[in-house]
Formats: sequence, structure tokens, C-alpha cells
Amino acid sequence: MKNVNDSAPGIFVFVALPCEAKPLVAAWKLKKNTQIQAFATYQNQNSVLTVSGLGKVAMAAAVAYTLARHPDVAQPLLLNLGVAGHRNLPLGSCVLADQIIDADSGRRFYPQLPFSVPCPTHALKTMSQADETYSDGYIRDMEASAFFETAVKFSSSELVHCLKVVSDNADSPLANITEDAVTNWIGGRLSVVADLIVALRELRAVIAGPDGRDCQGILSRFHFTASNAAKLQSLLNRWRLMNGVSVDLAKIDAKNAKDLIAQLEALVAEKQFYL
Repeated sequence: MKNVNDSAPGIFVFVALPCEAKPLVAAWKLKKNTQIQAFATYQNQNSVLTVSGLGKVAMAAAVAYTLARHPDVAQPLLLNLGVAGHRNLPLGSCVLADQIIDADSGRRFYPQLPFSVPCPTHALKTMSQADETYSDGYIRDMEASAFFETAVKFSSSELVHCLKVVSDNADSPLANITEDAVTNWIGGRLSVVADLIVALRELRAVIAGPDGRDCQGILSRFHFTASNAAKLQSLLNRWRLMNGVSVDLAKIDAKNAKDLIAQLEALVAEKQFYL
């Protein structure tokens, strides 16, 4: 397994259950934070693992809480790791979400995958309650939509992902799951976790290139709210990933921050259309 901690600061992993955390705690030699905190966290010099508890509200709170405690980390890698059900995928198989649907709101999120993906991808549906009907072809969990929607407020969307290990299916439903089984399934996929993080580290190196400097320059020209500053960085990153070069901001005649973002959004949309 690759050493994901070499020169890789800013790795944040979120799991719902302690049994999902055990393999990473052991493999990465994470130490439990003994200070009184809202959520159990484990960390070493480079990585932080947070145990949120079950459900969307708990996961959203855990992401916001953890990232608020690490405000100086630029472009963190954010990963939701855990188990999920599927109608017929084999137990222990591993998939990366390429679409996330919130079953309650109907909202859809599309993780960006501009890197070599270390495992199959699959659409994921987040449910408010555990579901044993397996009535469609989605993998299903109880946290991913809240994780993704919250996490993209703190990093570039290309660096935010949900990796799921199948724990139940129509032949082996939820009632058969044990904590030991979950720990073993997650532990058996740590090499995929490592490969994913290495790929995201390489992607972050691209994102942290010239666009970062361009972003700082344009931020000094116009007044940006915090959300618009994050949107600007995301648009610059996406343009660079699609084109291999930075957008020439000098050629964009913008009157203010809102106008600049609108023009960049139009450029990105036009490029995506022609792709």
C-alpha cells in the first residue's frame, strides 16, 4: 500500500461509525484527540479522521466542525469513507460515487473525476433511514449528500469524494451486518483509499499551480464575498483542468466581482458544451 502521508498535508477523512474508523487508525497510526470535542477525531501530522455518527445532520456538522478547526489548510483533500448497500454488488466491493442524489430533496451532485480512478464508479443515493428494499440500481447510504454539499464549501470540488464499500445487498441484507465485518471490509480496501489519495494529491498540485496566483491577483482588484472567492477559485481550477492551461484573466473585461464570475461561468459552460 502506498504511504499516503508522505508530503501530503491536509487529508481529511469522515466516517459515520467507529468500526469504519478502526482500519485507518491502525494503518495510518492516528492518535485519538483526547481534548473534549463535539466529535471523535484521530490524527497525525498530515491527516485527520472524524467520526460523525449516523445521518446527514451529523455528517454535515462533523465536516463543518472539523474544517473550522483547521482554517489554514489550503485545498484540503476531503473523503467520505464508509459502507453502503446495493441490490446486487458483491459484499466488500468498492465504488467511487460519480453522482450523489439526496432522496429527500431530490438534489443531485456530480463529483468531478479528472484523474485516474482506482475503482469502479457508481451513482449513490443518500437516504434518511436505512432501506432494505434495494428497489433501484443505486448504491445507498445515509451521509454522502450532506458530506458533499458541506465539504465543497471548504475545498475545490475536484478534491471532494465519497468512497463506499458494499456491506449489504438483496442476498445479505442489513440485519446480517456486524461491526467486525464492517471493519474487515474497510480494511480490505485501504489500498484503494491510498491510491485515491495519491491521485488527489497529484491533482491538487495542478490546482495549486498558476491559477492560485491568478486568483490572489484578481481578489486584490475586486471585492469578493467569501462564497464568491471560493467560486472564483473553483472556476479557475475547472478551466485549467479542462484546458491544461490557465485562463487569461487579462482578456476578461469585468466591471466587478459578480461580472467576472458570470463571464467565467459562461466560458466554462461553453467549453463543457463543446467537449
